[in-house]
Amino acid sequence: MKTHALLSLVLLACSSSPGTPDSGVDASSDVAPSSDATSDATNDASEAGASGPTIGGCPIFPSSYAYNVDISSAPLDSASATTISNLKARAGAIVAEYPGDEWVNVVPASQPSVPVGTTASYGFDTTDTFFQNNGAGAVAPIPSGVLYENSSNPNSDHHMMIVQQGSCRLFELYAWNPSSATTGWEALVTWNLGKSEQLPDGWGSTTAAGTPLLPGVIRYDEIAAGKIEHAIDIVIPGAAIAQYEYAKPAARSGGACGSPYPADGFPYGGRVRLKSSYDASSFTGKEALVVIAALKKYGMLNTDASGETRSSFRLGDGKKLDQTDMNQLGKLTWDDFEVPVMTVVQSKACN
Repeated sequence: MKTHALLSLVLLACSSSPGTPDSGVDASSDVAPSSDATSDATNDASEAGASGPTIGGCPIFPSSYAYNVDISSAPLDSASATTISNLKARAGAIVAEYPGDEWVNVVPASQPSVPVGTTASYGFDTTDTFFQNNGAGAVAPIPSGVLYENSSNPNSDHHMMIVQQGSCRLFELYAWNPSSATTGWEALVTWNLGKSEQLPDGWGSTTAAGTPLLPGVIRYDEIAAGKIEHAIDIVIPGAAIAQYEYAKPAARSGGACGSPYPADGFPYGGRVRLKSSYDASSFTGKEALVVIAALKKYGMLNTDASGETRSSFRLGDGKKLDQTDMNQLGKLTWDDFEVPVMTVVQSKACN
């Protein structure tokens, strides 16, 4: 999938080689927490009423975070019918591209940080304070054997996600064509998984919308558990993206950097939910039905623009998911969705 998660940010780079993990890397699995700091992060989330998705013993943001909120009973947006009509005309078919190539690397608290060659490093420090620099001195706990999107395919989007136990910190990297696992990245963005964090107006991230990538990926471990407890990312064609508006948790609009997106397009951070009346009785197997249930309860969020004419979910974990089962999601059409009420932010800011 070619997406344009673009961050117009300052440029400088350093280089390094991957670190050696203390006890290996666990890609997208719930392993036991490794220190009291994990409890601290979980307690931060609990203060916000957390009982949502977790990974590696860490919350994937508090239950009050936009991705984790049940919107099944939220009232319809007054422009729902018009929005769906526009999506039908501009966003193409809905597909689940296979195999999934988004990977979550869970590393222990003892995993050493290594230098990262990036042109921009920003996000939230351990005190929940936003910071940004040109990448000088950037580090992340990248293990040897780290898994990331399109690692063997040049000239394509590359996303890397690392969850460090103990601190429950999320490290996400993005580049169109990085040189290696630790060099040639365009952005390193850090988040605290126990906090509801929002980038400043105009900022992109590892997604064009300025959201973290992790909370919207369909992961094998949650499909196997039979329950997805969060909204799901949808990547739609650029021709369908709103020009000068977004809805939180996004932080930027599609056309703010000069792209000719439509003024009446669908905003980054915009959410649609599957109608409660949707009949999935024709579905066989179990995996796609887990997604269907999540789409009715949490919906799907627009977080990226693709250069394609179709819209697609972000799938994780390679070929672990059943392709035949997941392909049934292609039965979904925009007419099966509706738009719950959303608050739109008008913005022409572009970082």
